[in-house]
Amino acid sequence: MTRRSCAIYAVGAICALLLVSGIALMVAQVFRNMMQSRLKKEIVLVEGSRVFESWKTPPPPVFMEFFFFNVTNVEEFLKGAKPKVDQIGPYTYREYRYKDNVTMVDNGKKVSAYNTKSFVFLMEKSIGDPAVDTITTVNIPLWAAMNKAQGFKAFFMGMMIRNSKSNLFTTRTVQELLWGYEDPLLERISKSSPDVGKDFGLMYKKNESNDGEFVFHTGEQNYLDYGRIETWKGQRQLTFWSTNESNSISGSDGSAFHPFLSKDERLYIFTPDLCRTIYMEFEKDVEVKGIPAYRFTPPRSVLASKEENPANTGFCVTPKECLGSGVLKVSPCRNGAPVVASFPHFYLGDNKYVEAIGGLSPQRRHHQTFLDLNPTTGIIVRASKRAQVNILLNRIAGYPDTKFLNETIFPVMFLNESVVIDDASAERVHKLLTIVKVVSNFPLAIVGLGGILLLVFVILLIMAHQQKKEVKRIVFTKAAYTTSAEEDTSYTPVKEKDEGQNGTYIGMTAKTEQ
Repeated sequence: MTRRSCAIYAVGAICALLLVSGIALMVAQVFRNMMQSRLKKEIVLVEGSRVFESWKTPPPPVFMEFFFFNVTNVEEFLKGAKPKVDQIGPYTYREYRYKDNVTMVDNGKKVSAYNTKSFVFLMEKSIGDPAVDTITTVNIPLWAAMNKAQGFKAFFMGMMIRNSKSNLFTTRTVQELLWGYEDPLLERISKSSPDVGKDFGLMYKKNESNDGEFVFHTGEQNYLDYGRIETWKGQRQLTFWSTNESNSISGSDGSAFHPFLSKDERLYIFTPDLCRTIYMEFEKDVEVKGIPAYRFTPPRSVLASKEENPANTGFCVTPKECLGSGVLKVSPCRNGAPVVASFPHFYLGDNKYVEAIGGLSPQRRHHQTFLDLNPTTGIIVRASKRAQVNILLNRIAGYPDTKFLNETIFPVMFLNESVVIDDASAERVHKLLTIVKVVSNFPLAIVGLGGILLLVFVILLIMAHQQKKEVKRIVFTKAAYTTSAEEDTSYTPVKEKDEGQNGTYIGMTAKTEQ
């Protein structure tokens, strides 16, 4: 066997080894499983993990935008006309959030923390000055007081309202409506009821504050439990609603999601502002700063009526207080105030709520809540939480000013809490995804290399075959040439001839066949 033949057989053997091993690794998904196992161990809520510091102090900037509905026909509305509103905003604040008092509990299997938030106003991203701009809107403290003081109590509450010179609608600055002001009616009520504060604001006492203690699963025992809430304020169940399903505290707080997300799963998020757990479902594939992501959004069924979604029956305050689709009365967790939550402009709600207010126009682009999550890591690359605060207005016995009113869910304000991953974090995610992709596809590279060697092996075989044929041809030609030369140079002797000359000579003549 020649050296060339040995080389060909060696290439063939290596080619077969690479192809077989590469295909076997692809079928068994060895490297993919190895990479997934590594990520599951690193994406956990424990000190020193890849995500722990960013979970405690998220680096991407969060912005909170507030939009108000300014009522333009108060007098006409109180006489029975359709209310008209103008949307004014945004008033934008930079939101700083961090986990405070982080403590490992249950032998390191869980972690407790407080979600602390603070807000700083950004004039350059706002439509005006919140300390100057005024809004005419529903007098929420007054309506809350009237709803609680009915029957014989209405007489005494009516006296307080007249003495405080309070009206059904009020005009306040944006600053006052958001962060609080001393209300004259609450000031009078607080004198007889010390547990009632005299200040009111939609975001009153929410700057530099938290929603209470959360206990989260770290995800070490099961990666699907990463960031899942175990308890809130020491409770595993709420007490606001009428069924266990409605009172359940499940999912995450919206800041952490497990890796290796599936398009088929539902994401559950507990929101203290809504006093309930909501869920989101996959909508479409998106890309943010070159990072692939799944977009999850809350479907219509989340806030659907009990007729449309029987699972929502537990959110009816009473059997007679069930509202339609797209709205949720949250008075049980708002001290009885007639507060109703919805998506902005009653997006995904019944048309009757939109048609009852002039100036509303629900649009998916501006009013949808969504989460864009990288499916490999579960990292939030973009998100927008949009919610609207409304007040349920209706005719209340004992209060003459309400006698011309029909039941109306009146919009007061909506917020847009948004975040997009920063460039530095995006770069780190890119690097991580590249490593995961390269390692996971390593068997494919082995198969590719085996394919290249297979091509080389085939070429070498063809070349060897052609060379062998060429050698045979040369040998045959040489043999034929030798035979022909021998025939051309063969001679036979002839007899001596006497030519009459002195001596003799021997003549040679070409040999001929007999």
